[in-house]
Amino acid sequence: MQQKIGVLADVHGNLTALEAVIADAKNQGVTEFWSLGDIATYGPNTVASYRLLHQENTTVFLQGNWESSYQEYERATAVDFDDAAEVAFLNWMARDYAQFTVAEIAQIQQLPIATTIERFGRHFHLSHHTPAQNYGDALLADAPQENFNQMLTGRDADMAIYAHIHAQIMRTDAVTQVDNHFQMHRILNTGTVGQSYQLTPQGMVAQYLVLTLDDVVGVVSTDFRRVNFDTQLEISRAQSVDWPFAAEYVLMLQTGRFTRDRDSLRENDKFLMYQTQAKHFLTQLKEQHYRKS
Repeated sequence: MQQKIGVLADVHGNLTALEAVIADAKNQGVTEFWSLGDIATYGPNTVASYRLLHQENTTVFLQGNWESSYQEYERATAVDFDDAAEVAFLNWMARDYAQFTVAEIAQIQQLPIATTIERFGRHFHLSHHTPAQNYGDALLADAPQENFNQMLTGRDADMAIYAHIHAQIMRTDAVTQVDNHFQMHRILNTGTVGQSYQLTPQGMVAQYLVLTLDDVVGVVSTDFRRVNFDTQLEISRAQSVDWPFAAEYVLMLQTGRFTRDRDSLRENDKFLMYQTQAKHFLTQLKEQHYRKS
C-alpha cells in the first residue's frame, strides 16, 4: 500500500499559485494535504485559499505567524500608524475579515503551531517554524546545527517538516549512535507556495513537497516540487479588487523582490488613505471584540 501526501505552506493569499500546486499534486497522485501555516495575506485571496484547502482533503492546518498576527491586532492596545508595515497588514486583515465567517476566524485562532502525525508507522513532526514559536529566524537555511538538533529533541518523530523561511531545504539533526548503529533524522522545509522569489522565463515558481509513503519502508521518497503559475492572472486578481498596496504586490510577482519593507510601502501614493482605513478598521475591530467579551 502506498500514499502520496502534499505538504505546503506560505500561500500568503496567492490563490493562483495554490491552484497550480494542487493541480500538480493531483497529477503526482497526491490524495491528502498538510498545510503548515501562513495561508494568510499579502495577496488578495486568503479566504478563497483557505476554503480551497478545506475542499481538498487537507487533514492538517497549522497557524503561521501571519495568522497569529490577526489575534495580536485584536488584542493590541497600541498601534503605530506611522509604521507602514502595520498599516498594510491592517488593510489586508480588514479585507480578509470582511470575507471570513465568524466560525472560520474562530477556527483559525484555535489552530496549533505544531503537531505530530503518524502514517504507516512513521511519525512526522510538523511546525510552521520551531516547535515552540511560529516566527523568527532560528531555522534559516544556514542556521547553526544545534538549532536543528532541538527540533526533534525529546520528540518521538522520524522526520521534521517546517516552513516559514520560504526556501526548500533538506538537513538532518545531529548523528548519534544508538545500539551500535548510527542514527539521524531528516529535517525538511516545504518552501513557499505564494512567495518563492524564484523566477523562470514563464514567471514565478510555486514550491511544495510530495511525500511518498508505504507500509514497507515508510518514507519512499521526498520530492521537492516547483511549478510555474500564471503570474499575470494573479496580478489581474489583485488589481480587479483594488487590493491595498497592489503595486507592491505586483512588483514582487514580476521581479521576485519582497517589498513589505516600511520605506517602500510608505512611498505608495495611497498611503494616507490606507492609514485612515487602518485606523477605522482597528476601531471597528475593538468595538466588536468588546461586545463579544
